[in-house]
Amino acid sequence: MLTVQNLIAIDPLKLQVAAGMAGIGRTITWAHTVDLPDPWRWVSPGDLVMTTGVGLPQASQQQVEWLEQLVQSNPSALVIAPRQDAPDLTQALLDAADRLHFPVLRASFQLEFVKLSHQVIESVLQAQRERFNASERLFQTYAEALRKQPEMAGRLSILANALGMNLTIEDAVSGLKIVEAQTLSPVDVDHIERIPIGGRARVNLIISSSARRSPDDSILVRSLAGLLGVELERLMIQRDLQRAEGASLLRSLVDSTTEFTLALPMLERHGLTGTLVSLAILPGPAGPWSIEDIHHSPALYALTPLLFVENGLLMALSRNQTSMFEALRTNLGVGTVIGVSGPISAATGLQESFRQSRLALIQAQEIDKEILAYGEVETGLIMAPKSMPEARALVGRYLGPLIEHDRTQGAALLTTLITFLQNDGNWKEAGP
Repeated sequence: MLTVQNLIAIDPLKLQVAAGMAGIGRTITWAHTVDLPDPWRWVSPGDLVMTTGVGLPQASQQQVEWLEQLVQSNPSALVIAPRQDAPDLTQALLDAADRLHFPVLRASFQLEFVKLSHQVIESVLQAQRERFNASERLFQTYAEALRKQPEMAGRLSILANALGMNLTIEDAVSGLKIVEAQTLSPVDVDHIERIPIGGRARVNLIISSSARRSPDDSILVRSLAGLLGVELERLMIQRDLQRAEGASLLRSLVDSTTEFTLALPMLERHGLTGTLVSLAILPGPAGPWSIEDIHHSPALYALTPLLFVENGLLMALSRNQTSMFEALRTNLGVGTVIGVSGPISAATGLQESFRQSRLALIQAQEIDKEILAYGEVETGLIMAPKSMPEARALVGRYLGPLIEHDRTQGAALLTTLITFLQNDGNWKEAGP
């Protein structure tokens, strides 16, 4: 990328800085010759404005106003190769250029603006070719990474080494690092930059490098952010499909169109093994994630429960893990309340389990508790069940953990308990 400073360094042009030395780092994107009294109407941002000076006003204050209006068009610099009939540059104009950090360069009238334009245009085109080549190499590296690495972390490592920068993708909501990649050769980190990645994914790209990046690097980084945005959107679509599939399975279990025991292999494919519970969740009023997109929270990437929404509640089938309950509560925001059922077993079934979680949710609201498990707060004595659903609920509440233990551990504690009770609590009679 050509800057005003680069242009001054070209000896054959013999350009001299008359004022505005502080702005010689400005980037030149094109060159434009204009001798009209209103050049700002004809130039674009980044243009090198070249003039013989005949359009300049005579008076000092008018020259200052002329320069201020030109600077508002954001050109890179002004080159004046004065004709004999052009007015002299006043000290007021030069002082204004210093104040505005706008380079004003003097050139000999013998300098042909065509040669200067060619120099600028060739440099700009060369910089564009280099940027294009760099972007092409980036795309080739990314395509190679897609072939070599099945996981995003591996692909990001390949890109980090190709660019010589440490790269990290972080969740913009929580600050949690999602993927982190460092170069094989350690980088002396002097500059860290956080760049939002567009799209639905609320994430940032963090670049750790040895120096502040140049404008050319900026274009490359934008290309990288675009590639990563596409990749993250693809992953979000996968999670959307997984949630829809999980919701369909969960509804079929709740509606009893699929038996719980027959669904166990499908639940295992979703990572739902061990002791399972159902959840009834009332989300907070303004959480970082809504109940519709909670499955995109990085805290749930490792294991997302089965979810569906019903009457404003988020219903879930989850592992019986306190960390999972806390992740859901935190990501749904302050004010979220969660009711947790007892352990699910074939004896209780999903319908009873969700009834328990709803009752636990109501109790949690009544006693102002954020997370409450069914049966954690006693509500009365054990009463004889009056119906089959009540009997199942009673079995699920008091014998559910024992039944689930026998299922997962291959034990026979329930059989032992039944034998013990059949012998009126006589251990000797109930012996083997």
